Amino acid sequence: MSLQDILEAIRTVGDAQVGEIQAHARIQVHEVQAIARMEAEEIEEAACNAAAAPAAKERARILHRARLEAMHIVGQARDGLVDTTLERTKAILSWLRGDRSYPDILCRLTEEALRELISSLGEGEKIQLAVDGRDQALMESLIRHLVLDLDVSYDLDCWGGLIARSQDGQITVNDTLDTRLERALPYLRRYLAAWFEDEHWPISTTETPEYAQ
Repeated sequence: MSLQDILEAIRTVGDAQVGEIQAHARIQVHEVQAIARMEAEEIEEAACNAAAAPAAKERARILHRARLEAMHIVGQARDGLVDTTLERTKAILSWLRGDRSYPDILCRLTEEALRELISSLGEGEKIQLAVDGRDQALMESLIRHLVLDLDVSYDLDCWGGLIARSQDGQITVNDTLDTRLERALPYLRRYLAAWFEDEHWPISTTETPEYAQ
C-alpha cells in the first residue's frame, strides 16, 4: 500500500469518526435544547401564574368597585325617578278637583270619614266638617242627597276631600287628598323603588368576585 493509500484510508476513517462525533453531538444538542425548552416553558408558566394571581385579584377588585359605583349611579337615578313620579302624583291630585270624577271621589271620602267617626261618637253628638271653599256647592248638594244634619265650615285649604270632627273636637278623621297621600308616601316610595329596580335595572348584588387561588 502506498503512502497515498494509507493517508486516504486514515482520512476515510477519520471522516467516519468525525461524522459519528458530529451526529452524536447533534443528538445531544437536540436533547439539551428540548430540555431547555421544557424548563423555559415551566419557568414561563410559573412566572405567568405568579404574575396572574395578583393581576386577577386586582381585576376582581376593580370590577367590584365598578359594580358598586354602577349600583350607586343606578340608585341615584332610581331615586330621581321615584321623586319625579311622586311629584307628578302630587300635581295630578292638586288638579283632581277639576276632573269630572271628583264629585264621586268627594262623596266616597265623605261617606268613609262619617262611617269612621260615627262609630266613635256618643249618642246624639253632632259631627262637624271642614271643607275647602271651592267644594261648597258640591258638599251642600251632597249633604242634601245624603240627608245629613252636619255643621260645615268652608275654611279648609286642600287639594280635595274633607276633615270630620266630633263636636268636642276630641276625635278627628282627616280624609283630605293631601293627608292621604302623605300617609301613603312611605309605601309608595318602597313600591316605586322596587318596581323601577325590577323593570329597568335588574342588577345583581349577590355576585362574588372570582379571586385567583
